[in-house]
Amino acid sequence: MVQSFPMRRFLSLFPTLAGLALAFFIAQSGTREDFFIVGTPDQRTSLSSLFRLLDQQTLPGATRFTLLHEITQRLRAQGEILRINLLLTTYVAQNPTDPFGAHYLFEVAENYRTAGASAMARLYYRRILNNYPDLVEKNESIHYQCLVRLIPLETDPSARRSIFEELNARFRYKMTTPDLFFAWGRACEALGRWDEAQVAYAAFLRFPDPTVPGEPKAASRIHSLVDLSQTDRSWIRQDLTELMAQLQRAILNNDTVTMESLRAKVGFFAVSWDNTDVTDTLSEAFDVRLFLRELVRQANFGGGTDVRFSDTLDELSNEGETYLRSTGWNYRIPTWYFYFRRVEYPADPDINGAWEWAGLYFGEKL
Repeated sequence: MVQSFPMRRFLSLFPTLAGLALAFFIAQSGTREDFFIVGTPDQRTSLSSLFRLLDQQTLPGATRFTLLHEITQRLRAQGEILRINLLLTTYVAQNPTDPFGAHYLFEVAENYRTAGASAMARLYYRRILNNYPDLVEKNESIHYQCLVRLIPLETDPSARRSIFEELNARFRYKMTTPDLFFAWGRACEALGRWDEAQVAYAAFLRFPDPTVPGEPKAASRIHSLVDLSQTDRSWIRQDLTELMAQLQRAILNNDTVTMESLRAKVGFFAVSWDNTDVTDTLSEAFDVRLFLRELVRQANFGGGTDVRFSDTLDELSNEGETYLRSTGWNYRIPTWYFYFRRVEYPADPDINGAWEWAGLYFGEKL
């Protein structure tokens, strides 16, 4: 059954609304026993004993920390997560000098995150970072954990960028996975901060295997963006028709200099149709100029040319990619498809969405 957006929104807020309702009843009754001492008679007796011991501790510290841990563990075993949240937030509000405040609120934030109440989890993670000194538990910083948890919860690009800046400033030594730098770059891109995005993407590409879960083309795209930033991008044309006409004239006129100037300098490929990955571009050892000279030699073999280009674009063509069929090549494979695509480079609006000659497919389509 598909739920409407308002229903999904209500369900995501349910833990928060339920918590507010419970807080209201606590305030109305004014009795802790009605809300925190729950369960079977044995469970209630155990909780009552722990609360009495807690009341006997006049100063915040390790003893209170241990007792609160025992209380929350017993409530968690009963599934009383809302009561845990209310207990800990009330305790922190009443004991602002307790050195374990960050720990208690982190437990609350994790409870909300696990329950799907992202807005409340985000609020508490931010509250810890802004108002409480860091704690290190089991060799792990609570502030670091808050920052990492916030990454998928933050929807505002500016807030996401701030998270990565703080991670980089305080915990750079822990940024050991490529997905962090990928997400940092995307946040900077969304804000139009291209120089910062390039720095993050360059760090992303320094990983031996720069992959991102759920983003199979991440490395290919980032390679292209970074490489484009280091070129003059002079081969890119706004008018596809003009680009195709220039290339055809260069081939028929044996003009390899012009062909080289029109070839994409980033990601150019020459493959057969059965190649499963056109992102495998020509290797650095491949002499593109020699390849182009051979190409025009084949076009003009015997003092003339039998090469013909189709008058219309191939049916595979769309708004972002174009295939131009040609026939009459003299060596082994008579049919070649010239491949053109739009350039993705948001850092330069003048070329973003313009066209480049990006490669060749040899043979008839499979």
